[in-house]
Amino acid sequence: MDMLKLPDSFSAETLCGLANGNTLVAGFAFVVISFFLLFEIIRPFFRLIKQPPIVLQIMVGLFMGNVGFMVQYLNLFSSRTFATISEIGMSCYALVLGINFDVTILGHTPPEAIVAYTCILSTVLVAATTAIPQIHFGFDHAKNTVYHGFIFAVSLTVAGTSSPVLTQLLTEANFSRSDIGKLVTGAGIYTELTTMILIGIISFFQQDEDGIKKPYTTTAEASLGFISTIVVLYCLYKLLPLFANWMQKQNPKGKPMRGIDVVLLVGSMSSLCFYLPAVLGFSPAMTSFVVGLCFPRKGRLTNVLLHTLNQLLRLFFFPIYFCWIGTNIRSYTGLKSESYKYMFVKLFFLYVLVLSGKILGALLSGIFLGFPWPIAIAIGLFLNVKGPFHIFIATFAIKNEVMGDGSFLVFLLHAILSIAVIPYIMRLVIQRATMEPTHPLMALQWLDSNSELRMLVGIHGHLNVPTTINLMEISRGNGSPCISVYVTDMIEMNEKHSAVYIPDNQEDDHPTASPTADASNVTMADESVVNMRDQITNMILTYVQKSGGSVDVHRLLAIATFSNMHQDICNLAQAVQASLIILPYHRNQRKDGKMGNIHHGFRYVNRKVFRHPPCSVGVLVDRGFGKTLAKGSCTSVKLQATVLFIGGKDDREALAYATRISQHPGVSLTAVRFLQDEEKAACGAKKTMSNHARALEELELNLDNEYFANFYENQVALRKVAYLEKHVANGKEIVSILRSLEEEHVLFIVGRGGRGSKANAILEAGIGDSEECPDLGPIGEILADSTFSTTASVLIILQHFREEVKNHEYKILPM
Repeated sequence: MDMLKLPDSFSAETLCGLANGNTLVAGFAFVVISFFLLFEIIRPFFRLIKQPPIVLQIMVGLFMGNVGFMVQYLNLFSSRTFATISEIGMSCYALVLGINFDVTILGHTPPEAIVAYTCILSTVLVAATTAIPQIHFGFDHAKNTVYHGFIFAVSLTVAGTSSPVLTQLLTEANFSRSDIGKLVTGAGIYTELTTMILIGIISFFQQDEDGIKKPYTTTAEASLGFISTIVVLYCLYKLLPLFANWMQKQNPKGKPMRGIDVVLLVGSMSSLCFYLPAVLGFSPAMTSFVVGLCFPRKGRLTNVLLHTLNQLLRLFFFPIYFCWIGTNIRSYTGLKSESYKYMFVKLFFLYVLVLSGKILGALLSGIFLGFPWPIAIAIGLFLNVKGPFHIFIATFAIKNEVMGDGSFLVFLLHAILSIAVIPYIMRLVIQRATMEPTHPLMALQWLDSNSELRMLVGIHGHLNVPTTINLMEISRGNGSPCISVYVTDMIEMNEKHSAVYIPDNQEDDHPTASPTADASNVTMADESVVNMRDQITNMILTYVQKSGGSVDVHRLLAIATFSNMHQDICNLAQAVQASLIILPYHRNQRKDGKMGNIHHGFRYVNRKVFRHPPCSVGVLVDRGFGKTLAKGSCTSVKLQATVLFIGGKDDREALAYATRISQHPGVSLTAVRFLQDEEKAACGAKKTMSNHARALEELELNLDNEYFANFYENQVALRKVAYLEKHVANGKEIVSILRSLEEEHVLFIVGRGGRGSKANAILEAGIGDSEECPDLGPIGEILADSTFSTTASVLIILQHFREEVKNHEYKILPM
């Protein structure tokens, strides 16, 4: 079908007169503008029924391709023109997919991979074994179609998952942060990457007769062609990153890209995507996907390329592509025959076929991984999501005569239905879940000691780097499991320090899927700050290389005014799902050992983070802690640390962190528990308490005793931690004991406490309140005072409140 049917009012001469470059550009501009006008008019209704934008885009394209004057207008363009532009768009889409996928993840088998592989295998088996019933039930296929070609087309297409569409759906519903959301997102990535590779391999051996190369006639010829393709891919995998890194050095962050480099980037990527098919033997779209896999996933060049491609897809290629599908459906000639009267029955049959395979695979993986069958069914429904590229594969199957017009229409309706039901599935999963809040993941006390610890550590500049490195070293414990540390530069935004904002891909209607995503979308434009960050990064990378791989370090940036910086820090902590934030104290140590002047800006930031914590928060008072551990192997140095326990949730959190660092072979921990001497305290003035306050105090005391008893049994009794028990009556005795411990220990760990806490109640007896830094709590304020010590650093910790967890955060899937 080279040309769609022309309206009677247009003759061939008229068409030839219209067919020039200006008309083509103006025509496509009119199509795109009409598409978005209709899209914006209908969008409010689709929002009411909780439908994602891609469903509306497909529906608008089908409407424009089949209704009224727009049909006559679209018929002015040949189907070949539409097909060419659509194929270019899908090549760009495949390139974006390839760039965001990391092919090395296929070498690992996490739970997401197990779910993905079982669902793919079960779906392919179900589709292959039911191919004959499909045909006899009325699924049409081309007259000259080879039987196994039809099986391949159906099986691989229905086994896929559109990970960008799935990620967008989960993110918009605040579902991606739940355990089931993270599992489904990862499984979708594994599914799409695996099925795309399988489709590429099959397309290599089953090429189109009208394509670039004919099918291989002998096994030797096919083997030789396959080996040569592997060699070319290996060279591309090695050389393309070198080219990208060279261009990155030519265009550092903070400077605009040179025009010649932009031309070189666009030209080289276009040449690879549209000339390599002749060498590799793949289709242009599959070649673009392979080129994307070989291109670096991180860096400024990648961000620019992804942003540009996503904008082109959203603003031009997708509207043209969906309208092209609509015109194709109108041009199908057999849709009014008797064999298509049961179209919705066939649609139901295909939907049940795919779901049975997906759900079967999810149930099998659920038995192996240990999650309940209702969750497994939900996972199967999630992984059934299809997207634009799967529809394009179906159109490619029509072109190669392995799928008929009716089968394509059924598959198109199936793709729309698979996306449309996801919002309602998420609502059902949330309503039927146990609604267990995720706050245990936001505090160390409830975090399993065998699970990964995620810390966000703030730094003000070079002075904090040695301290941060030593803090990461002791926090990794015995090195199992690995900890993730997000080192964040805290930089004030002013006239000297400006920022460049990089648009986030997830703002697009078709976001890119990536197993890992940057939590910051800001980069510095000031060259001095860029150089400082590079030097800090190099210092940290040097430590990571010596740590043996047990510390996974990421670099983030919080650049804002001091009045808003706490929001950036809290947002970053939520994005990376950190369990602990550690910020530097707002005073630095002078050469004489005393604490320097107050930096009121950072003091304000620390205070606001303490008041609105997204997780547990710590402030580190640094008195030479960066010089404590020797360079090289830290296991040869004994670090004397002390954790103070009086009572309360903050002290329990400090004890939880101290337990982790005590597992480090270079850390000697001493736990000091202060118990109130009731006989001496009785001689003083007794405060009257209400019944409610007394009940809360007894509950808190029971929690303290239970938690400390568990700590004593697992740590002190096994002689992993030294233990001191001190009975005190007032604050003066506590201060006296602390001063006696100061010379022997270089790090004190204490809970923040605060007004109304047990520590504050004891200190009120015999010592006056100090208002120099009340944000650190009663004990923390004493330890941070310049008169206390010149060598002992202090870490003050505030535990994350359960009451501060948002209602929409749930731990739906126990892992």
